[in-house]
Amino acid sequence: MASQSKNPLKVIKILDPLLCVRCDHAYIADVLLADGVRKKMFYCSRRDCDNWVSDSSSSQDRDDLDMAA
Repeated sequence: MASQSKNPLKVIKILDPLLCVRCDHAYIADVLLADGVRKKMFYCSRRDCDNWVSDSSSSQDRDDLDMAA
């Protein structure tokens, strides 16, 4: 059974995706984007992780985030 979250999620840039694959706090989520496209993305339940950077101030970073996901 799929669970739909009502909380907004923050998009982040992952520094080393291999660390997330091996981490016990990371999960792979099947995400439905606003334009109807489905993507697989990491969901991290650890708030103090050093493997990601959260910065949504520039559009260039946003393009990099899409490629990282």
